[in-house]
Amino acid sequence: MFRRRPVRRALRAARPGPKVRLNQAHALFNQGKYVRAAEIFEDLAEGALRHRIPRAPYLFVQAGRARFYAGQAGVGLAQVKRGLKLFADKQRWGELYRTGKWVVSELAERGFKEQSEAISEWLIETLPTKVEEEIKAKAAIESKRPVLPLKCPSCGGSVDPGEVRWLDTVTAECVFCGSSLRA
Repeated sequence: MFRRRPVRRALRAARPGPKVRLNQAHALFNQGKYVRAAEIFEDLAEGALRHRIPRAPYLFVQAGRARFYAGQAGVGLAQVKRGLKLFADKQRWGELYRTGKWVVSELAERGFKEQSEAISEWLIETLPTKVEEEIKAKAAIESKRPVLPLKCPSCGGSVDPGEVRWLDTVTAECVFCGSSLRA
């Protein structure tokens, strides 16, 4: 009998896990190495999509942001829209609204006016009006939440109190890795 060589295990051992790669991507993004960060975010997003992990839209949006910062506005716009469309497809209206508005304002601040307006128009077409009113009312209530750390201690991702999912009155969940964040 012939034995198979353990090639797959060796390959898996050589490649870091998703959490390590997520940390790398955030670190590269913070260092200004946007192209490499975008590649890792895109790879993680594709893997999350393939395995039906609900964090895929956030990873696509982050990949798009990195592409914008790298000067690749066309690719960045496609990635951001892909992430936002995943929210819409699953009818995750609150996340779509908050993430979309945040991306629109960030792109406008960075000088990407045309792309910012394109995303804004897409959001208006996509979001049901009733949902937008409910989200605004809910946001007014949630604005009284406690202060969270600026970065996730687990993956290094930026923490936006409007983006996280609150588990209780003092605990939220990181949108990138799912770790619990305490106020």
